[in-house]
Amino acid sequence: MTNRREFLRESAPLLAAPLLFSLFTREALADSASQGAWRYCRKCGVLFWNGIANKGHCPAGGGHEASGFHFVLDYGDLPEIPKAQINWRFCDKCFEMFYDGSADKGRCVAGGGHRAQGFRFRLPHDVAGDGNHQDLWRFCQKCHAMFYDGFPGKGVCPFGGGHSAYGYLFVLAHDLPAAPAAPPEIHLRSNLYTDGWAPIGGWVDIVMKRNGDYVFAGHVHNSGGLNIRYSLAAVVTTPSGQTFGYGVAGHRVDGTETVFGRHRDHNWSVAKNDPRIAANWNSVAQGTLSWRLVASSTLVSGIQKFIEDAAREEFNKLRQSMSATGGGQIANFYLNLLTTL
Repeated sequence: MTNRREFLRESAPLLAAPLLFSLFTREALADSASQGAWRYCRKCGVLFWNGIANKGHCPAGGGHEASGFHFVLDYGDLPEIPKAQINWRFCDKCFEMFYDGSADKGRCVAGGGHRAQGFRFRLPHDVAGDGNHQDLWRFCQKCHAMFYDGFPGKGVCPFGGGHSAYGYLFVLAHDLPAAPAAPPEIHLRSNLYTDGWAPIGGWVDIVMKRNGDYVFAGHVHNSGGLNIRYSLAAVVTTPSGQTFGYGVAGHRVDGTETVFGRHRDHNWSVAKNDPRIAANWNSVAQGTLSWRLVASSTLVSGIQKFIEDAAREEFNKLRQSMSATGGGQIANFYLNLLTTL
């Protein structure tokens, strides 16, 4: 990351290395993903993982037997929200999905309580199902496994008899259409202008590639009489709330008052690589560009804060655009955390 001294150095004409501003806490920023191969067991009625040859232990005897939909479940370091519950885990003894959010680990057919291994899943509940989201999945209050409650028969529970439904009505995604592949690169460009007194303008252009390569380029022209120093903040904001900031600090473009050696234009193009772009590519590929251009006399603080403010402003717009969706609740939560940092 470019250090503060480089940002504050007035003589520095160009700041090409991006700042990655994480608008989440460390915990919330951890990657989330989805895992497939979760299936309904036609013998015992539970949700189990079918991703390897070993089919675990079924209360009805032998291993589980898959039937029906192929479920795809979200996991990661995700917060609990009003319509999604965390702490659902894979039991590495019976291979069932069970609730690990209490001291009581239920009952595992392989003996004792369930034993959590691997990912921590967040499962939606009490929302409408549709062609790719099946409802009527329930928590069994006897064995603590996730089972399907849509049939008259309630499967087989290790405690004896059928499963006993309690609590939320879970809705699980299944057989989702493949997400479109992220493009190999994105190209973001915008014209620049100021709303203030300074007669300067131009354009900014950012290319970002899947392997982390990027080009930060631009042009600024002074069409007035006075020599002007300007600062530029260019920010790429991703749907996940990360922002990559690029800046030009205190560069002078001459006006007509300079007669000899006049430089009315500033052009730049800097190519570098940032591994954080590659690591977050699926989100970066959906990024949007925003910018601020001001005369240096109006820039009352350092360029780093200038870019940070631009990033925060853009994230606030993202939060507002998400406010009508489930994701909007998460964005609001993270923004509230941000204000306390």
